Amino acid sequence: MEERFKNIDPQKRDKIINAAIDEFAANGYEKASTNEIVKNAGISRGLLYHYFKDKEELYDVLTKYAIETFVDKINSSIDWDEPDIFERLKQITFVKIEVSRVYPKLFNFVVNIFLKDKNVQTMEDAYAFYEKMGINIQELFTNVYQKNIDYSKFREPEKIGINMNIIRWTIEKWAEEIMQKSGGNFTAEDMAKFGDQIDEYISVLKKAFY
Repeated sequence: MEERFKNIDPQKRDKIINAAIDEFAANGYEKASTNEIVKNAGISRGLLYHYFKDKEELYDVLTKYAIETFVDKINSSIDWDEPDIFERLKQITFVKIEVSRVYPKLFNFVVNIFLKDKNVQTMEDAYAFYEKMGINIQELFTNVYQKNIDYSKFREPEKIGINMNIIRWTIEKWAEEIMQKSGGNFTAEDMAKFGDQIDEYISVLKKAFY
């Protein structure tokens, strides 16, 4: 079933995915309506149930697809030889923005998975959830923030943990606002502007912490 869905016309597939993501992200699993999904995807109920036997299977396939899409994009886009943490954070931020161009509500959907639908209470719960899908998320994010990174540039090495939280929260909040305001409708010109904007933030942050 999952392979059959992955192999359909990409444009039709993305319409179904986005319609389902929007509905689940807005209402959670229990209240989400398949009627709304088929209406917004522009397909019949029969076609939806041709690919998925029920709402639960749709949700489970969508969950796996959303997380694998993000993880695969990280693995294929990050320059693991980059030693500067700010450049690494810029790369991960643009991974999120690029994914949101195709699936604007994907990150809202993923947040709902943990906060509402799957009732993930602790980091251990989250690690176990990802492990069921064959993803070592702890290792992945350790690599994102540590692999080949040179932390010797920080002015106060004893405060790296606090400094990193401030830096990460700043850049993540900027990216979150960008994605919310635009709804994923980014042009090439927009992406160039985002690059200039994040470089300005990075310049200020480097002066503060390096």
